[in-house]
Amino acid sequence: MKRAALLPIALLTACAGAPAPQRAPDAPVLAAPRPAVAAPAVAAAQPATAPAELAFVLRIAHPKRTWDNVARLLPSSAFVFTIGSTDPTKVLAQAVGPELAAIVDLDRPLDVAFLGTMGDHAVASLSVAEQDVPRLADRFALKELKEHPGLLRVERARDAEPDDEAPPWACAFDPGERRDGARLLCGTNVEDIETAAAYLVQVVAREPLDADARIELSERTLRQAVEEASGAGDADEDDGRAGALGQELAAGFLRDIERLNVDLTWGRADVEVGLTLRFAGRRSPLTLAFAPAAAQDAAPPPAFFRLPADTAVAFHTQGASRAELTPLREAVFKALRDDMIDDGYDETRLDQVLDRLETLALTGGPFVFGAGANGAAAEKALAAYQRDKGAQRAQKAARLALQGWMLASVEEPAPTWISSVKELLLRGDELDKLKRSAPKDGNTARAAGKPGGAPKDGARKDDEDKQRTTHAIVRAPASLPAGTLHVELRSKPLTKDAPPAHTTHLYVVPAGQRTWFGIGEDEAALVDRLRVAVDPGRDEGTLGAAPDIDVLRRRGTLAGGLFSLAGLTLLAANGDTPEALDKVAKDLAALAALPARGGVAIPLAVTSEVLGSGAARLDVRVRLTHAGIQDAIALLAR
Repeated sequence: MKRAALLPIALLTACAGAPAPQRAPDAPVLAAPRPAVAAPAVAAAQPATAPAELAFVLRIAHPKRTWDNVARLLPSSAFVFTIGSTDPTKVLAQAVGPELAAIVDLDRPLDVAFLGTMGDHAVASLSVAEQDVPRLADRFALKELKEHPGLLRVERARDAEPDDEAPPWACAFDPGERRDGARLLCGTNVEDIETAAAYLVQVVAREPLDADARIELSERTLRQAVEEASGAGDADEDDGRAGALGQELAAGFLRDIERLNVDLTWGRADVEVGLTLRFAGRRSPLTLAFAPAAAQDAAPPPAFFRLPADTAVAFHTQGASRAELTPLREAVFKALRDDMIDDGYDETRLDQVLDRLETLALTGGPFVFGAGANGAAAEKALAAYQRDKGAQRAQKAARLALQGWMLASVEEPAPTWISSVKELLLRGDELDKLKRSAPKDGNTARAAGKPGGAPKDGARKDDEDKQRTTHAIVRAPASLPAGTLHVELRSKPLTKDAPPAHTTHLYVVPAGQRTWFGIGEDEAALVDRLRVAVDPGRDEGTLGAAPDIDVLRRRGTLAGGLFSLAGLTLLAANGDTPEALDKVAKDLAALAALPARGGVAIPLAVTSEVLGSGAARLDVRVRLTHAGIQDAIALLAR
């Protein structure tokens, strides 16, 4: 029998659920003498340690309630087909026998230790109903395990017939120090129970659980993740120094992680899923950047609520400090410089560009980002393209409809950014003109040779030389504030499989002490949304005026935002080739078949705290409504 027969509740905890019933107050616990079956307590010199094979632990505070919530979500036929019954006690009885299943209290905590490389075998620690504890020896034939004093193997039920088939799972009792602490431990074999029992009872069961369910990754699992991320042999030589740096940063970030938990909490009309990272220290540049010393009472940046109301993916962060970002900034720019020198760029001109860019990037402070696209227009354009794939006009229209728009904001005056962008464009042209042809050994910048192979007139080859891009500074629309910078990035195809000719618009817009950026191919849509963002007297049409937005105003968050399945799909869409357009059409058709079409907004909030010991904690919370959960389940079921 599969382990799902014993642990259906555990395996289903990964699913989210519907509103939970009102919790009843816990009944008072009456003092009671220790049961006669309990072995004398043995004083342990050291607390129990996690089993060497431990992959992760699953904890469920109220198994019956979790079961009921999952059952509400899934169609009854699918639930019965997957689990075998809508009654958790019956499912449990199939694994451990009806006599043992009858004494388990599914209104009290359930803990499961998953063992093995992939967590492919498990031991469950279930709460024993308090009123049944004094009669355990009367109802079951028990045998104490010699190497584990106090652990009582269940050999059979006393009223079982000699020829009755034994349940597929072995079980043992740990009576605990109190009557209400007795646990039933079950697994595929006694050896697994002996391995995990002390840790489950003496450590896991005693730790408070402030969520309805929690998954705790073991140190062994985290170490394996570090080893995989640190595998130097996995690096692609073509990725250069930037690729190697990415691996180094990821491995360092994972080494800092001391503990990783995933929580689930039922609400009346939603479910909150949380990811908590506990860091032993902040040695990695990524840990410093992602888990900064954030102000505990800080409010979200006001610019976040100036984003357009139709923003599908939105994000804000208070940002780490400049000092906290310095190690990451220096590492990134060093890797970028090394790779560009190897690509043949002139060192002196390159340093001028990178020095200027370094004054703008990863300098700390609040940052806001928002993106959106017209999903209905994209579906209509894709349908027209599907009807006539041979028409260049239909392909171009479908690609354009998928481009959408992106806005960003920083709390810094625009003149600095505008002058910097102009300077970077100019210096970038000069840098390209002096680029040498890259020799095969990759040591381009240090190899002798004449400048050559560079595009003329400031044009840049990109996307593996499939297209050539030039830029031009043009007049900004009068509807945007005075001083706005408008840059057109004009791309032309060089190969048959390149994207069609197109123009991308870049705007840098002053708004008092704030600067807005906008980028997109649909200039009219982009300008309309920039006008909404920069007009302080216009709340209509902003994210701040949207309904149910109060959840995003919570103070004390390092970062937050919202997204939707449809928004993420459109943001990731690529219509540059016929194959890409076909894929997007398929993805959007799948979204259209979902109960809520993937349009449910999902809010998230991130908090960060640096502890006095030098450790840190990062907490990410996502709230899922019933409609959003139904969409996710339908999508996963495909």
